[in-house]
Amino acid sequence: MAMPSLLRSQPASETQTLNTLLSRMPSYVTRAQKALVKKAYFLAEDGHKFQKRLSGEPYIIHPLAVAHTLADLGLDHEVICAGLLHDVLEDTFIKPDYMRQEFGDTITYLVESVTKISVLKNQSAENKQAINIRKMIMATVRDSRVILIKLADKLHNMRTLGFHSTSKGMHIAREVLDIYAPLAGRLGIYKIKSELEDLALYHLDRTTYASIKDQVAEKKAQRDGRVAMVMSLLNQHLKDSKIKATVEGRSKHFYSIYNKMQEQKKNFEEIYDLTGVRVLVNEVQDCYSVLGLVHTLWTPIPGRFKDYISVPKSNGYQSLHTTVIGPGGQSVEVQIRTWQMHRISEFGIASHWAYKEKQPNNRTFETQFFELQNMAISDDEADSGEFYQELVSNLSQSNEVYVISPKGKIFSMPENSTVLDFAFRIHTDIGLKCAGAKIGDRLVSIRTPLKNGDQIEIISNSSVKPSLNWLNFLKTPHARAKLKSYFRKQDASIAERLLESEKKTTPETKQQRGPRAEKLGAVVTAQPGLRKIDWKGETDVEVKYAQCCEPTPPDSIAGFISRLGVISVHKKGCPSLADLSAQPDQAERLIPLKWVGHNTGRQASIEIRGIDRPQIYLDIVKQLAQSGANIIEASATTSQVGQIRDKFVIEVDSDDHLNNILKEMTTVDGVEAALEVAV
Repeated sequence: MAMPSLLRSQPASETQTLNTLLSRMPSYVTRAQKALVKKAYFLAEDGHKFQKRLSGEPYIIHPLAVAHTLADLGLDHEVICAGLLHDVLEDTFIKPDYMRQEFGDTITYLVESVTKISVLKNQSAENKQAINIRKMIMATVRDSRVILIKLADKLHNMRTLGFHSTSKGMHIAREVLDIYAPLAGRLGIYKIKSELEDLALYHLDRTTYASIKDQVAEKKAQRDGRVAMVMSLLNQHLKDSKIKATVEGRSKHFYSIYNKMQEQKKNFEEIYDLTGVRVLVNEVQDCYSVLGLVHTLWTPIPGRFKDYISVPKSNGYQSLHTTVIGPGGQSVEVQIRTWQMHRISEFGIASHWAYKEKQPNNRTFETQFFELQNMAISDDEADSGEFYQELVSNLSQSNEVYVISPKGKIFSMPENSTVLDFAFRIHTDIGLKCAGAKIGDRLVSIRTPLKNGDQIEIISNSSVKPSLNWLNFLKTPHARAKLKSYFRKQDASIAERLLESEKKTTPETKQQRGPRAEKLGAVVTAQPGLRKIDWKGETDVEVKYAQCCEPTPPDSIAGFISRLGVISVHKKGCPSLADLSAQPDQAERLIPLKWVGHNTGRQASIEIRGIDRPQIYLDIVKQLAQSGANIIEASATTSQVGQIRDKFVIEVDSDDHLNNILKEMTTVDGVEAALEVAV
């Protein structure tokens, strides 16, 4: 079966030579710089001359292929030299001092940063992985090109993965799918991301890969005909409107199709947007003119328009996306962007070298890599396995929400981020002292999820005391790492409590990675019990999950029994349920539900007892907010002898959450006891 390859389709040994490498280098590379590249090649060739690849080919084939990929990305002579030399310090007689003397500090730093850690003989495979990845990410703080070399290295290794044993090949493919393909996406290098994903799918599940490939080929002519019709009509109207544009067809890569089938629980025949149309123009204003033209020709599908030009993705990606009902009643996705946006969409951060002839703006790279760099640096005391899982979790969060600061700055945050996550994003000290926030004209708690377009102002207070319970609702690895680092510095004995807290939050964190295929042997898989429903103690019931609100743990839920006896599961507050409850003949079919393994949305009545003092009630309320409790009702009573007895009805995640809250309430000055009471 042919292997997918997007950057280069022929085997490296047939097409890649020193001369082809030099010819592919960017135009801004000088003759002297090309001479240094030739020098690096001859040193690598000499150093690796007695080594062979598993294929039996000379080892120099590998660094030469890496250098070709870097040249195809438009990168400069320093990174291409480092690509040629990236294995010589580990595998040959060449020493760093000699390399520094011959090639300078920068190239040597790049090579040293990419070199694998070979002294970790007593570490587990996963720990070695985690330590290497952490080192690589930390190296990018100084020079972002480190990770580009590593991606090119992984790409060629994946292209030649067939020479490894099946078990080792699957292990490498899983790592690529979990770490390196998402890293390429985070940097906006979709050309490499797509090929890495397709290669990983091929090695992890060849049956599925072959099936998708065959089905794509089977109806290719029919799809191509539909797209050709769209392109022809669009080209004619663009010409009539005097808009200079290039219209081209595009196809989804195999892993993208596979992922969509998994996420939407559809078979291949139900995936209609396998192909689409891309329109490339010269100016931004032309993008919007083309959008208007497309929506005039075909009916747009509501909810399927995305403006990534006005609000770019965090990796710098810009484009207009719309889906319309095209010829034959079939949906067609249309992407509209400028040529410059297109270059960035293909090559991401690498495009700054190729088309600006200089390194990318540091602030741009910090935005793209903010979470990963800060997590690697601030959480360096964490267990390697814990860091690895946090990294995988972060990289799997592809969806974003955009929020606005009081000064009008737009921040992109991972979907499901909370107010507290945003506070830590601004600054660690603001996160540690966060008491809540103002979104629009309403005050909200620290655990409130962020939504697109929220205008948010963080409210901080010096009297706030961080709580370990915050780990139960913080979503971003950066915020979690900062909080854990704070507690480790406060008290060495906190490690045991921190570990216990991590054990409790791990199942939910793992589940949030979504429905990635069990067949692909993902490192972390969802726990099947988390999706089961409990109705009055009965868990073996037939249910379906409402598409109108898409309930998932830990959402509070309710149900509706259909006439066929199937329970439809909705989020509490879903408009569909509200409509049904207003109908007398339907209301009796509404039933209470909860998730098996989740005591979510439970209300508890608690009583706080202690000695009265100025502002004690305010401090009690603050502590409840810091502990992540939503206050439903509150009342305060003070006796003539100065004893308080304050009562609250709060909403908690679980019994453990409630117990933690009650313990933390006793840390408030003047509080003597906190307990749950009967309603």
